[in-house]
Amino acid sequence: MRVKLKNPNTFKEMVIKAGYTQRSFGRALGISEPYANQIANGVRNPSPVIAKKICDILGVKFDEIFFIETACNSKISTPQSKAG
Repeated sequence: MRVKLKNPNTFKEMVIKAGYTQRSFGRALGISEPYANQIANGVRNPSPVIAKKICDILGVKFDEIFFIETACNSKISTPQSKAG
């Protein structure tokens, strides 16, 4: 499962309205400016811990800016009957 940003433009507006530049927002989160920029652009997905910090700093609920993507790569195999 991955945490994904719903809308990068809306997210960037929220950061600005909260009074942050991307650099200061990254510092507030304790992450690098490039990583904060990649999250804001939807290039990288934040860890659950960082996503929680983002929500806390912006004062929003998780579901307002993020969603959880479920990826299922496993294939279900069926038991083969023995020819006898």
